[in-house]
Amino acid sequence: MDNTTQLTPEEIQHYRQQFKDYPEALDALDLIAETDGDLIKSAGLLAMETGVKIPTRAGEEDNILDKLAKKCRSIVCDDDFINDLMKDLLTVAVATLAAGGQIPISVATSVVIYLAKKGIKQWCQFNA
Repeated sequence: MDNTTQLTPEEIQHYRQQFKDYPEALDALDLIAETDGDLIKSAGLLAMETGVKIPTRAGEEDNILDKLAKKCRSIVCDDDFINDLMKDLLTVAVATLAAGGQIPISVATSVVIYLAKKGIKQWCQFNA
């Protein structure tokens, strides 16, 4: 597992501070902590729990976070979204993704953290 899909306890605590006013995001962070910081595993559990449909294609090896981000690519690769992420305005990015991508805040939280760690510009260029 690479460091873009794994959170340390310190990172989880950092994100808890950022999302302290967002109960659904804190629920996502609780599950991330319960899965030992595994963003992929926790995102899968959150998606199942909330009924989010994950697009699948035969032979596709993308992780669930990439699949969810690709599903919402028009949002996550928008300049305003990228700027929010680059400025570390993760709560704004989560709200934007949840509203526009029609996914729950808990799932959007995992996707936004993943894209922030991965590098949003790099992700958008690679997935153009």
